[in-house]
Amino acid sequence: MMDLERVNAYMERVKASETQTFKPVSDKLKVGLDLGTAYIVLIVLDEENNPVACEKQAASVLKDGVVVDYSGALRIVRELKEKLEARLSGLELLNCAIAMPAGTESSARTHQYVAEGAGFEVTNVLDEPSAANSIYQIE
Repeated sequence: MMDLERVNAYMERVKASETQTFKPVSDKLKVGLDLGTAYIVLIVLDEENNPVACEKQAASVLKDGVVVDYSGALRIVRELKEKLEARLSGLELLNCAIAMPAGTESSARTHQYVAEGAGFEVTNVLDEPSAANSIYQIE
């Protein structure tokens, strides 16, 4: 069963990570990219999945999970990556996982190209429910 208090506390920490940079438990960091219909979100987690830092920007570069403005998406992801790297004392973020809306697997390649164009190596592509479940550890 899902522990709603734990999930809500986690979401509060994610929200706080938009303005605060938290100390990770180690140097091993994970980066997640969500090219959303309303927002593009780039989040850094530590190896225990604690939010470290998050940047997001409103965007209209996707429609129904499909990139309709590649150059706009690429520009935004580059800017968010630069902001996060600055917040992390210049640490270069090299790898990321991508969260995709369920049912949009045919668009995964374009999402991957956006991430790669911003300087990431894509290490995993997950549908959004699986990505959330892996963080919240929901069975």
